[in-house]
Amino acid sequence: MAHLFKGLERIEEARERLTGRSFMAGLFVGRPDFSLLLPPEESPEQKAAWEEYRPRLETFLKTHVDPDEIERTAKIPDSVLKGLFALGAFGMKIPKEYGGLGFSYTNYGHALMLMASWSNILALTVAVPQSIGIAMPLLLFGSEEQKRKYLPIVAREAISAFALTESLTGSDAANIQTEAVMDSSGTAFVVNGEKLWCTNGSIARYITLIARVPSKRQLHGGRTVWLPVPMGMGADDQVHTAFILDMETPGVWVRQRCQFEGCRGIENAYMTFTDVRIPAANVIGEVGRGLKYALTILNVGRAISIPAICLGMAKQAWQPTLDHANTRLTFQKPLSERQTQRMRLSRMAVNLFTMEALAFAVWRMADQHSYDVRIEAAIAKIFCSERTIQFLKDAQIIFGGMGYETADSKRVRGEPAFGIEQLVRDAEMYRIGEGATDVLRPFVAREGLSPHLDRAQRYVNGGGNRGERLVELLKLVRIYVPWYMSLWRHRALPDRTEFHHQKVAHLLGYVEHSSRRLYCAIFWAMIRHGEQLRDDQGRQTRIETIGEDLLTIATATLEASSLARVNTDEEVWDLVDHFIADAKVRIDRAIRELRGHNGDDAFSWDHPAWPSRLSPRWSWWLSSPRWIASS
Repeated sequence: MAHLFKGLERIEEARERLTGRSFMAGLFVGRPDFSLLLPPEESPEQKAAWEEYRPRLETFLKTHVDPDEIERTAKIPDSVLKGLFALGAFGMKIPKEYGGLGFSYTNYGHALMLMASWSNILALTVAVPQSIGIAMPLLLFGSEEQKRKYLPIVAREAISAFALTESLTGSDAANIQTEAVMDSSGTAFVVNGEKLWCTNGSIARYITLIARVPSKRQLHGGRTVWLPVPMGMGADDQVHTAFILDMETPGVWVRQRCQFEGCRGIENAYMTFTDVRIPAANVIGEVGRGLKYALTILNVGRAISIPAICLGMAKQAWQPTLDHANTRLTFQKPLSERQTQRMRLSRMAVNLFTMEALAFAVWRMADQHSYDVRIEAAIAKIFCSERTIQFLKDAQIIFGGMGYETADSKRVRGEPAFGIEQLVRDAEMYRIGEGATDVLRPFVAREGLSPHLDRAQRYVNGGGNRGERLVELLKLVRIYVPWYMSLWRHRALPDRTEFHHQKVAHLLGYVEHSSRRLYCAIFWAMIRHGEQLRDDQGRQTRIETIGEDLLTIATATLEASSLARVNTDEEVWDLVDHFIADAKVRIDRAIRELRGHNGDDAFSWDHPAWPSRLSPRWSWWLSSPRWIASS
């Protein structure tokens, strides 16, 4: 539905329908298939590869990487980068035939998590080339010639990056302005424009560049094909296209290494392009499909890289926080014996367990290439980034004043120099990067609404007179009434050992029941609000958060069941129960508000009760010294 979400039309055009199996697609229509959460185990070869690689990586981190030096100097030493290349760390997901290690997504996630438990900056620097640098676009869409030429280089010697964002187009990727025009000979493209916040951009040899190419539309075999036109003459449109760009090409200028609140060691660039010539052979895939490619490769970062780095940061903070809580005495008692701090530690443990359960499940699904994990990837990125921020803030509160002081400052006095304040600063970036939370939530909701919209497009669009809309409504009634009635027939869980535990059956039964309630609530919201849903971010957010909670309940339940079978330890269920107690409250409230009235507009600036411009009274009040002093 091309104009469901106002302002996202071009991204919607680039969106492709789910092409593989998806647990969340089933959950959003009231029929979750829990067997999809238990894909086959990793092969013995992949397990052996990780067991052989893990100690080598761990030894390198402990003997060659000083996280405090990276924070202090805001620079990863060249010797560290060279050592990681020698270890193959920049080619973990590149197949062996192209010079990489050929790791599974699960092994790749474990490696990033281990790195991030030592230095999240290092993990991010390693993740970018493999998630969104030139490696993944070439593996998915590149020609064999491009793969053989470039993949061995980026696996063993050259860093790569991804250039999409511009000064005026953050998450609004469809509106980039950088232009690549075919020259008169048809052998090269001339690029002019700029890119901002290109992670690794200031040290990269190659980048994946997304630019707009003036092209003519043609139909071939019933599908649209875009042909670039020399000098841009007679173009039908400017279409997004992906290129391999050698950063040593004349006209490429890194104007600034950007500085941020946290993540001091990352090499993040603002760059400009002035008459930069890129050979036509460096187009990745087809002209006009660059935005599709960008959205596809971002799924890897969302599914694997960001959750892995967030988990590593949380694991880095967990043991020092426990040690501090147990040894820090206040009024003759350890912090860990204070009820408030015990509650805080419990929440941290729950967040760590549920993040790990969700991330591991998504990694295993991603390894099954018959799955389409775009929804699960977005949810994993949202959940892990948001929960990591909460986790680290809780840790900082437990550390008290020591948690607000920098590691270097504490070191001067001989205090334990754990840098929790640095982790708190760094964590915010992972909420923003590779799809900010407030952008990804409507994206997930769009996928959840997709089955409804395919059936109800004409009704929801609001076109036609009252009679025509009534006809469309009656058509929907004939489709939905039988479907609606069928939802209330309980579906048995798959007959597998993992589902036989009494607690598993009960909790997954709740997920299934809530899934049916969500499906019905989405339907009634669509019927009641029609085209207003396109701007109703309140309801879009509720759809996503309900799906997020249900997916996390399911993955945490199955992870607890697995751990209980292996370790015969039933205490792990306490963590699951803790999460579900809060999640049920959120789910029930969100479903009620999705179906009925809510207070989303109560204090909205565009609510009818507010004037289009602030009245003199409000303007005076907001700008008065008294208001400023109290804010």
